Amino acid sequence: MENNKREAPESDQEEDEMKMEEFYSLLRSFRNARDRRRRELEKDESKSKKMKPHTPTTTPKPQPEVSFQFQDFTTEIHFRKPPLLFPNPIPCDTTNNNNAIKKNEQQHDLALDLKLAL
Repeated sequence: MENNKREAPESDQEEDEMKMEEFYSLLRSFRNARDRRRRELEKDESKSKKMKPHTPTTTPKPQPEVSFQFQDFTTEIHFRKPPLLFPNPIPCDTTNNNNAIKKNEQQHDLALDLKLAL
């Protein structure tokens, strides 16, 4: 009986060793495949570089200076659509409705006239 107990762990160890060897062989094959693929891609890149003539880098072209003229500020601007105006919401309460309308009118009367005239 003692011999049977000792033999079982040894067979487990052998199985574990076989599994580890198989695992390491898989790792080696993956690494080899990865390295082969990298070499193929490097060859493709080098071929494409050889086919395309390399243009030497030049200094960037100077940008033209931007200057404003008086005419830039005197021309009129025509908008395609009038700007959107959103009215202030009016509360639904009827007792406060009159007060809200009066406040709105007062705010409108106190508003600044922002129209520019030359």
